[in-house]
Amino acid sequence: MRGTLPAFLLSAIWLYGQTAPASFQTLSQQAQTARDAKELDKALALYQRALKLKPNWDEGLWSLGNIAYDLDRYSECAPAFRRLASLKPESVPAWTMSGLCEYKLRRYDAALESLSHAESLKFDEPAELARAARLHLALTLTKSGSFERAITVLTELTRMHEKSPEIVVAAGIAGLRQAWLPFEVPETSRELAFKLGDAMAAAMEMDTREALRKFEAAAEQFPQDSNVHFRFGAFLNVQDSDRAVKEIKKAVELAPDHVPALVGLTVIYLKREEIDSALEYGERAIKASPEDFSTHIALGRALLAKENPARAAVELELAVKLAPASPDARLSLASAYSRLGRKEDSARELAEFKRLQHLGN
Repeated sequence: MRGTLPAFLLSAIWLYGQTAPASFQTLSQQAQTARDAKELDKALALYQRALKLKPNWDEGLWSLGNIAYDLDRYSECAPAFRRLASLKPESVPAWTMSGLCEYKLRRYDAALESLSHAESLKFDEPAELARAARLHLALTLTKSGSFERAITVLTELTRMHEKSPEIVVAAGIAGLRQAWLPFEVPETSRELAFKLGDAMAAAMEMDTREALRKFEAAAEQFPQDSNVHFRFGAFLNVQDSDRAVKEIKKAVELAPDHVPALVGLTVIYLKREEIDSALEYGERAIKASPEDFSTHIALGRALLAKENPARAAVELELAVKLAPASPDARLSLASAYSRLGRKEDSARELAEFKRLQHLGN
């Protein structure tokens, strides 16, 4: 009959209708329906298909990443959150989740990069995510050897969210200056890490009496551990400088190249205006670790106090070279240049100090 399509053409049209690819709108709706029904494996597959059609779908990337994280499929959640963070660089939750996925994959450098980005954005996210971000930032900082910065992050976390067993263990590891994650702590060191971390966490909570009791107990139980004495001394320095010096000197006796203890003694003696003692420990700190910018700052400040700005400038220039983003190094160098009459150089370093300080606030 005229107007009737040939049978083979009708068959082709029917077949195409059965095999035509689903549209983005269809797939996205199906994915959300499966997600709401807790059919997570099905939802994940549908989000993946939808994102192939629309790779920059931010809501889909967020949902896919969260579902993959809940299913422990971290190799799938990490690229989703990385892409979302690149699309929305001000999204702190995206950076945080990217870091958490990388941490689960044991790619600690990548985790540190993402979590540091979340920190630069002031952890402006829901409280539970912010807590996880701070904790894992501290863990990755410890793993990278940035122990003092890790302790600073843990202190902020404790004062905002209260201490927890995870914080105690993380603080203890950082206090021992070991590049361990909690699961990597040797069995022989677990009690030491916990006892030290418990004392440090009490100090972080500003419970002075409890912290003193726990530090004394840790020092009595582990008298041969230099880091226990150093952390105890650092705690004591706020309220009892003489006793702090004694504890930190015990750390140096046990570990003559203990850089934080040597720098700490330099700073304490500077505050006490015992300049010759400050110079002694500043020189020892430099010999122990010439590549550590903090040793050059400590000695540079001691030399300034000794009215030797020329040599101080040399040390502080090395500090700036080693750590150009250190506000302390810039400010101290500005002071040295000022005393040498180098007004333009002093003004330049002071301006850089103010810029770096503004970035940190």
